[in-house]
Amino acid sequence: MLRPTISIILHVLAGFFIYGVCLIAFAGGQDVGSHKYTIMAIFAVPALILLPIAVAVYRFQGWKSSVGITFLSVAAFNLIAILTFACLFLDPEFVKLFPDKNPLEMFNDYFSGTVVMIVVTITGGLLYISERRESKA
Repeated sequence: MLRPTISIILHVLAGFFIYGVCLIAFAGGQDVGSHKYTIMAIFAVPALILLPIAVAVYRFQGWKSSVGITFLSVAAFNLIAILTFACLFLDPEFVKLFPDKNPLEMFNDYFSGTVVMIVVTITGGLLYISERRESKA
């Protein structure tokens, strides 16, 4: 009973850090500069540590589907966050809170953000589908 609970907690924590990587991938502008990829790597390290621990705690049973579901959940949550930011930034009252600059300039690297989101989504989907196919065979 304790083993699945610990595994789920570790998956959630790893997912949080993967979510951070995906969200930071959209950051752009002069403030971020070349530090963006360093910050993304710093967020990726805990995810790369926690995710193998999470599947090891559960003795690697169904690891492809659990990691795939984690990646797909992160992609879905990140999409919700992006839509939330877009709705906020479209509100003229919210934009007035940033008198110095346009808040859209904080998240304007759509190319790298989209690439990271596509990679996370495809990886998660492939892992989940391959586990489902193996269990049916």
